[in-house]
Amino acid sequence: MAYQTDRVPILFKTSEPRRGRLAPLLAVGVLAVFALAIYVPSTVFRTTTTNVTSLRASLPILTRNPIIGIHSHRDEEHGDDFIVASYLKWVESAGGRGVRIPYNATKEELDVLLKSVNGVLFPGGSGDPNAAAEYIYSQAIEFNNNGDHFPVWGTCLGFEWLVELQAGNHSILDHVDADNVSSTLQFHHNFQGESRLFGFSHHFDVLATKPITANFHFNGILKSHFDATDKLTSFYNVLATSDDQQGQTYVAAFEAKEYPIYAVQFHPEKNPYEIGDDKTGGTMNLVDHSQEAIVISQTFGHFFIGEARRNGHAFADPAAERDALLLNPTLSSRSYPYFESTLTFPVNN
Repeated sequence: MAYQTDRVPILFKTSEPRRGRLAPLLAVGVLAVFALAIYVPSTVFRTTTTNVTSLRASLPILTRNPIIGIHSHRDEEHGDDFIVASYLKWVESAGGRGVRIPYNATKEELDVLLKSVNGVLFPGGSGDPNAAAEYIYSQAIEFNNNGDHFPVWGTCLGFEWLVELQAGNHSILDHVDADNVSSTLQFHHNFQGESRLFGFSHHFDVLATKPITANFHFNGILKSHFDATDKLTSFYNVLATSDDQQGQTYVAAFEAKEYPIYAVQFHPEKNPYEIGDDKTGGTMNLVDHSQEAIVISQTFGHFFIGEARRNGHAFADPAAERDALLLNPTLSSRSYPYFESTLTFPVNN
């Protein structure tokens, strides 16, 4: 579907203008066209980018309001599963909807869920990928190998899981000093022409000059380590790097070469939704909450949800979908100020 761009309305000549008014009218018209030329490129997504190799270029929209499976984490202290609410809000900000994937979901449960959702989000947190995460990853690869466009997004820990899962090594990560720091990105290659993710919108360009990305991690993978790992370089393209507070260069974003799998080491969901402060004002004080940062957060979301719209999975019936959707979750502020709120789920396993 081609999108119609904004156009300057035609001013029809209805009568001969008075001589004294002609110059002002022409001046106004020229200024209007000039202003539009400046404004439009900065506010629309790229619909055509030269030399971009897009997995989805010829794929139709199959789902109007995609549903994303958000993998939950286990809270051992409280004995339940949880999803940080800002991840659901981030999905919804781009027109998506969310359902929970239980932390210890069985293969049978996952087989039903994965054929019902239009993509998966691995959020931030702690720990290594468990059996459920490994199965989700393998099924996502299988779906795509069979021509079923199924996107996966990893944020922070989710990024790290995608590294570990692809490398087949849960000890591959490096220690980095990037906790509670906003950083710039160093883009790699021709990011506008070669990256599906960063070629999506001009809004991302500012990330090269302004420290907007919110980082809260002690682990990561150094660029040199990534480059020396064949299982990673053969599968992923590094899109951007950042430097930690000790000057180490680590991978900040990548995408799979042949699959709709994307990951960022930073937290796009924190810019608009995590504003909690502790008594010293030190918890989220370095997260950029500017309008520019929030637009970038939403742009990441729009890209991922746009990928999910090209997947045709659906729940068996409207009742099953309604029961699964996170429409009226139990919310807790127990993790404030680190998280504004969390969705909690009782578990039996």
